[in-house]
Amino acid sequence: MSKSLQEQLLQAGLAKPKQAKKARRDKTREAQAARRDPKKAKEQDQLAREISAKEAGKRDYDRRLNEQRKAQREAQERQQKAVQIIERNRVAAEGDNDQAVAYNYNVNGKIKRLMVSDTQRKALAAGRMAIVRYQGKTSLVNADVAERLQPLIPNRIWLATPADDTPDPDDPYADYQVPDDLMW
Repeated sequence: MSKSLQEQLLQAGLAKPKQAKKARRDKTREAQAARRDPKKAKEQDQLAREISAKEAGKRDYDRRLNEQRKAQREAQERQQKAVQIIERNRVAAEGDNDQAVAYNYNVNGKIKRLMVSDTQRKALAAGRMAIVRYQGKTSLVNADVAERLQPLIPNRIWLATPADDTPDPDDPYADYQVPDDLMW
């Protein structure tokens, strides 16, 4: 059978026999006093409950802190993944040449402009391409890449949905055709 901690400390030379006797004496005195005075025992029980309540509070605080750190770590991982996807799948905006066309889009109520080629403008209008604004940069990506980015950075993607040409059933002007050459 293994030795008690007290005996192990004595054998290792970390405690003196005098200290061991004093510790035993103090322990028996406390036990005798607790048997004689029940009020002191109640105080010790109350103190033990307070200590356990404090420990439970600390565990709860630590658990909430760990959850918060985990959420921050996951958000950072999502951001890094989004940046990586954008960098790998970025389509160069061909707005530097003379045939560039301005493409306007709305960001938080403000109209932004991006210079793109005519084919890119048509792809953006048809919903085959999307604009991603992230970390101060504006990038063009394909629609399938934008759909992969949607769960990671939902408020940073602008994807045009193709217009639905079916008229509203309650529209009173549905029977009237708008001329193609009408200029506003």
